Amino acid sequence: MKLLIAGGGTGGHLFPGIAIVQELLSRSPSHEVLFVGTKKGMEVSLLPKFNLPLKCIHISGLKGKSWGEKLYTLFLIPLSIIQSFFIVKKMNPDVVLGVGGYASFSVLVASFFLRKKRAIQEQNLKPGLTNRLLSRIAQKIFVSFEESLSYFPSEKCIVTGNPVRKLKKEAYERSDQFTIFIFGGSQGAHSLNRAVLDALPYLELLKDKLHVIHQTGKSDLKWVASTYFQHQWKAEVYDFLYDMEKIFSVSDYVICRAGASSVSELALLGKACLFVPYPYAAHNHQEENARTLEKKGACRVILDWQLNGHQLAKEIRYAYDHPRELEEMSKKIISFSHPYAAQAIVDQLLSF
Repeated sequence: MKLLIAGGGTGGHLFPGIAIVQELLSRSPSHEVLFVGTKKGMEVSLLPKFNLPLKCIHISGLKGKSWGEKLYTLFLIPLSIIQSFFIVKKMNPDVVLGVGGYASFSVLVASFFLRKKRAIQEQNLKPGLTNRLLSRIAQKIFVSFEESLSYFPSEKCIVTGNPVRKLKKEAYERSDQFTIFIFGGSQGAHSLNRAVLDALPYLELLKDKLHVIHQTGKSDLKWVASTYFQHQWKAEVYDFLYDMEKIFSVSDYVICRAGASSVSELALLGKACLFVPYPYAAHNHQEENARTLEKKGACRVILDWQLNGHQLAKEIRYAYDHPRELEEMSKKIISFSHPYAAQAIVDQLLSF
């Protein structure tokens, strides 16, 4: 089988695609795979880590751009469709799968004109504009939440859950301390980083009882690391972690954004967590993701505008003082996991 996966930009779009490829290749290494993304997206640095091939097209998003930039992007759309046309024609894939992000639009449109089999995969409860548009030409739509069915033609939809990379539940020895893992998604989160550092003075009495692991994103790395040092905290600080499963395996509590991949991985591993949804996510999909779990007692939620050092310290102390509640939260979040999502999608792709 030849599979072309289109999309990317952030880990939230890429990791499900990688999970699908891992499942496909585990069945037979003879399957051929190609990713199509952009040079500005995370795919350029991430996919080589998994030895996966990438072709890039020229396209960018419209959100948050000036009128001049939007006009330039509109000019790029037909160009990117032409680029995609030649990429698809040369590979001649059996199926083209869009995983969200700007590149998926152009590639799926080109695939439509070339009469290739087309599918899209939606990670979030509330779909973004790209997938809502592509649902008109996609033949199969893989959704992560039952609630997503109302946004798409129901006859095309298959509820699979959101595929996650192959994760190891036991990676290395746990610390005797209460381990907190803080991360802001694949691109970091400045407001979350700031709140964590502002919380340190309020957590002075717990300093020797907490083991902090913090993924900051590239831009905040030096600032965050130096602030921990100034407050004499022994924290592990990284700009980005490729082996997240190792950190998840030793974490007692996770504080992070509520992107679909993060939600899916935490659910699969049964990790108690505090979600701080990214406030500028398209259609507020991160808060939708988090609230769905919160209603079932499967997580705690603080909105970004509510976030400050005092409030975050209060949440951390509460988590530390209530281990039984964390155990209950862990049990409840597992009910949202879909451990066979990648298998279900690959089955559908192979039977297309």
